Amino acid sequence: MPEQTTVGVGIIGLGVRGLYSLARLMADTYPETGLEITALCDRNPRRMREARDVIQSRYAQRGVEIQPRLYQEGRDLIQDPTVDLVAVTSMTDTHRDFAVPALRAGKKVYCDKPLAQDAEDAIAIVEAEAESENPLIMGFTRRYEDAWLKAYGLLQAGAIGDLVMLQVRDIIPYHRYLTAWWRRRAWSGGALNDKGSHLFDVFNWFTGERALKVHGFGGRSVVKPDPDAPRRCSECARDCPYRRRSYETKLPEAMDLVPHIGASWLEEDEEKFMDDVCVYAPGSDLYHNGSIHFQYPNEVIASYFYSIFGPEAEDQETLELVGKEGRIRLTRQTGQVDLVTAHGKRHEVFDCRGEHFQDSHFGADRALIYELRRFCEGTPPPVSAAAGLEATRMVMAALRSMDAGGKTVAMSEVPDAQL
Repeated sequence: MPEQTTVGVGIIGLGVRGLYSLARLMADTYPETGLEITALCDRNPRRMREARDVIQSRYAQRGVEIQPRLYQEGRDLIQDPTVDLVAVTSMTDTHRDFAVPALRAGKKVYCDKPLAQDAEDAIAIVEAEAESENPLIMGFTRRYEDAWLKAYGLLQAGAIGDLVMLQVRDIIPYHRYLTAWWRRRAWSGGALNDKGSHLFDVFNWFTGERALKVHGFGGRSVVKPDPDAPRRCSECARDCPYRRRSYETKLPEAMDLVPHIGASWLEEDEEKFMDDVCVYAPGSDLYHNGSIHFQYPNEVIASYFYSIFGPEAEDQETLELVGKEGRIRLTRQTGQVDLVTAHGKRHEVFDCRGEHFQDSHFGADRALIYELRRFCEGTPPPVSAAAGLEATRMVMAALRSMDAGGKTVAMSEVPDAQL
């Protein structure tokens, strides 16, 4: 293999996404990608030190010694001359604070999804991207997952004829959205933004269009606020099905690399930064479940049916595409794509489980790491800030409809970038 040039990476935000999903895989793929973490930033100094130790150890397993610089301020990391690629994996309401100056500084920028917690901040990022003529790459993981790429390829090849309907069904065990910063829309845009933006991007990707209007209904009946609820799981002895985790037991294997129950997490005392707020604590403004429907051009309809209190199951997330000649059904947890076409005369099942299917996001994060290297070499991003803005606009329109009891909202009513 020819000698690989390195790319210096600075990571802003050292939670699970920044540390486990990205830093771990950058270390593991270093011989192929040359992505070298040269700088780290987190508001919690102790967490930065924990993360640095984990990352250094992981690179050392590949025979590579690194010495990342530690920054308490993201803007200082952006100015570090060793940083070529800025990875923004901090809380959603801070994405604008870091993505905009990084773009203007001429750095390559990765921004985790959602692009922002509201349309205003998302527009600011898109406008900065356009003004700087510096494209940003986003982390909508379905764009990198083998099963979704297979389904998209089948659709583009005409396997089911013209697309008529799309549906994503998400019965997910994500009550964690009520135990951390996602629990308030002002910080995250809500569970619908964090999870649904992925799928709204899928709707736009598969249709090749922008939605025209939306209506949706949402519910909050799963848990009711309890003014006597304890502050956090680590201070509670209740037998609760929604406990964030047992602090006395080992994390699941996939999370071993993350010092997520270390001192840096337990020392947090402000609600926004706590990891284990009681789900019954008053103040959350999330919808626990909902059904949302988008109208696209040519009478194409897309629906999102979700719950954040579902059980662990093999079919917790599915995609179904209905065309004029057949249908495609994707089951994310099994990696299978089921095709019925030719008006029911042909039936095939595709097993899309690749070598790294058991890794985070079913192998998509590893694929993303390789895409980041290509992006740094000048390859256009498969999903950019404009796609992130559109997904966030759809979330804002859906929430507006849900808040109004199902009123139809035209997408033209939601602010958009003026480019």
